[in-house]
Amino acid sequence: MRNHLIEKCIVLSLFILALVPGRALPAIASGTPLNFLKNVNRKTYPDAHAVLSRETETLQFKRDGSHTDTDEVFITVLDEEGRRSQKVQSFFIDRSYSTLRVETMEVIKPDGRQVTVNLKTNSREETPTSDTEANIYDPNEKILKVFLPDLKIGDTIHYKVTRHTFKPVIPRNLYGMVLAQYTFPVKSYTFTIEGPKDVKLYTLVKDKVPGTLAEKRWEKGSQQVRQWVFKNVPQLTPEPYMPSFIRVAMRVLYSTLPTWGAVSRWYYTLTEPKLKPTPAIIAKVRALTKGAANDEAKISALFYFVAQKIRYMGIIAEKNRPGFEPHAVGLTFSRRYGVCRDKAALLVSMLRVAGFKADMVLVNVGGKLDKEIPVPYFNHAVVALRDISGMPLLYLDPTSETSKQFFPDYERDSSCLIADKKGDTLRVTPSLPPDKNLFQVTIREVFTKKGELSGNLRAVCTGFVDTALRYLMMVKGKEEREEFLLRMFKRRYPGIEMRHVTWTNPADRSQPFSFSFDFVIPRTTASGGKGILFFVPLSDMASPGILDRWIFGKADMVSRKYPLRFGYTYMTRVMETVYFQTPPEEITLPVIRNVSSDVLDYQTIFSMKGPATLLINREFALKKLEVTPKEYHQIVSVQHDREQRVALPIILRSQP
Repeated sequence: MRNHLIEKCIVLSLFILALVPGRALPAIASGTPLNFLKNVNRKTYPDAHAVLSRETETLQFKRDGSHTDTDEVFITVLDEEGRRSQKVQSFFIDRSYSTLRVETMEVIKPDGRQVTVNLKTNSREETPTSDTEANIYDPNEKILKVFLPDLKIGDTIHYKVTRHTFKPVIPRNLYGMVLAQYTFPVKSYTFTIEGPKDVKLYTLVKDKVPGTLAEKRWEKGSQQVRQWVFKNVPQLTPEPYMPSFIRVAMRVLYSTLPTWGAVSRWYYTLTEPKLKPTPAIIAKVRALTKGAANDEAKISALFYFVAQKIRYMGIIAEKNRPGFEPHAVGLTFSRRYGVCRDKAALLVSMLRVAGFKADMVLVNVGGKLDKEIPVPYFNHAVVALRDISGMPLLYLDPTSETSKQFFPDYERDSSCLIADKKGDTLRVTPSLPPDKNLFQVTIREVFTKKGELSGNLRAVCTGFVDTALRYLMMVKGKEEREEFLLRMFKRRYPGIEMRHVTWTNPADRSQPFSFSFDFVIPRTTASGGKGILFFVPLSDMASPGILDRWIFGKADMVSRKYPLRFGYTYMTRVMETVYFQTPPEEITLPVIRNVSSDVLDYQTIFSMKGPATLLINREFALKKLEVTPKEYHQIVSVQHDREQRVALPIILRSQP
């Protein structure tokens, strides 16, 4: 997947910030006092590994959207963890749009000595790992890494960087976001924007920390100036599985784009000329859709062709907006490879040939953008299929070569923007109902006179569960596949003996992936004396579903300050039928608390069918991809119920 679709340099810089407490910073003028460093120490900041002692950043822009950002930073290292995280400073470079110059790089010692870092011997450029992992090559994208060989605890890193953006991604426009809160304390950060006063600039500070911000604005001749001064901002303590850092930290948004509709119109203008089908594409569409029974069959044929026959890879050679515009669909079709925007454009073109209304879509995978100010930090391109009124009917992502799903779950509940001639609004990709990601288990078994259980288990997968298991099985050999399925259930129910394991062909996407096996459990009861047996059915195994344990494993805190993001809706449904060879005189069923809310369902229903057959239906459904701190207690409560359930067996009474 392409990770830098819109404003790549800023997005990646933010990513680096989340991992490394520091940013591209400008140098201090010779002789400037360093008094602000005096009280930055372990005593003043006992819980910090490093401190942003001071940062001064100034962004100057012109009417054409070009701009120069000068950034000076002082980062003080307080312990070994801080030293390790700061010993390499990284800066993203995209020479298609900007230049980067490191003005100063030095280490200030506690006694005030300033040791200059030799950039020639202590720096190198590398290709971003996000590109190589995605099989993409862009010679203009690099990461500049500067090594600080003599960095010690107590030192302060001081550097100054100037980035000149000579070619804005969206012509004649400026937009961006800067963070004012990190996982380390900020003693002082000043951010200033200067530009022509007749250019409308929209700004907003989100998630303000009370008492830390002072805002100013003034005019200087023909220029407007806006400034934000942040003082003594406490560090943000991350929580496991929280949303993107930039969604919860204090941040400044700025943009000359008036609405999200303006971004939508720009992307339409950029991509529409690339979508004209060639005669070869038209012929292929006719061949693929010939004899299709309905529209769904046509869409499937076109989707799977682009997903499976057009390889995901790219060599960036565009001249207009490299990294953002797709290649002409005829080129992608003829050479049979492309990146996300290329594959999306080809699918849009083919769908249109088949008579559907389809458009390109920008997506911020895994997160939401702020609605108030248009800062289009999208990182992926997909397809929207629209209904006759123009509303999005279906989203499709043809980047995955193995998925049976049109649109993967990890891209749901994410901000998106459809390319539209008239301009569209910022939307959120819809979440799936949990039963669309279903792991359904059917168990039929006999409880013998000896207290054994023997029978058959069959599991059928849909949605994401189908995609995940199908992929795992496709990358394994036959023996590895059987061992994988055996191990999956032996962990969940110790003592189970499994035989005759079968599964459907994972490469056949015409049917849901499923598997089955026969089983014997030699001992499923414990004696309570006087004809009483405590019986534990197979469906009471630990985490009978594929994702149950993974979901509840995320609820490992008593309470949360930030949302808990799962990324998937999901359902496990277990239907168990137990036939007793010798019907017990009396069966006492446990009382289990059933839960149903907007967040999840957790239910167990027992029923008897005659004197010898017990029916057990268990269901767990996670309905939301992201749970708020107020809703979090529901997950914890159900987790507690699951742990207690093992102490609630079925009681069988017979004549002693």
